[in-house]
Amino acid sequence: MKTKCNTFRSIFAMIALILLATCWSDASAQKKSQLLKIGTYDSRIVTMAYSRSAMFDEQQVKMGKEGAIIEQSDDTLKKTEAFYKILTYQYLLHQQVFSRGSNYAILELVKDKLPQVAKAAGVSAIVSKWELTFVDPEAEIVDLTLAVSDLFNPSKEFYNMVPEIQKQEPMPLEEFTVEEVIEMWKQFEMKYLGK
Repeated sequence: MKTKCNTFRSIFAMIALILLATCWSDASAQKKSQLLKIGTYDSRIVTMAYSRSAMFDEQQVKMGKEGAIIEQSDDTLKKTEAFYKILTYQYLLHQQVFSRGSNYAILELVKDKLPQVAKAAGVSAIVSKWELTFVDPEAEIVDLTLAVSDLFNPSKEFYNMVPEIQKQEPMPLEEFTVEEVIEMWKQFEMKYLGK
C-alpha cells in the first residue's frame, strides 16, 4: 500500500512539474514576443515647434511686460537679476535648438498629453533620442518627433524647417560656449550699469 502511495505521489509530482514547465515555457515565449517599444524624439525639433507656437508667444509677451516694468525702475539689482534670467533662458533655448540640451521644461507644458501620444504609438516610454544612452537590440524604437511637436500646435513654417534641422548634426554640448551670453552681458553693462 505504501509503495502504491509513493508511486502515485511520484507520478503526481512528475505531472505537476511537467505542467509547471509547460506554463513557464508559454509565459517565457509570450514575454519574448512582447518587445519593449520606446518612443523617441529629436529635442531640437520639438523645441523649434515650441518656439513657433502660441505658447511661446505668450511667454515672450509675459517676459516683455515684466522686463518693461523692471527697465523703468531705478532698481539696478532687479535689472541685473532680470537680465541674468533672460540670458540664462536664451542660452538654454539655444542649447536646445542647436545642440542636445534638455527640453524637459518645455515638455512640462504638454505632459498631460504625452500619455495619449504613447498609447497611440504603442510605446512604454518617450525620451529624447539624445538621452537614450543604451537600448537592448531586442527593443523597438519609434520616432515620435512630429507627434510630440504637434502637441504645441506650431505654425505652418515649422514643418518647412524640419527637414533642414534633420540634416544637421547637433553641435556637441561641450562645444556650446557662452560667448554670445558674455557679449549680451557687456552690452547690458554699458547700457544699464554705465560700465
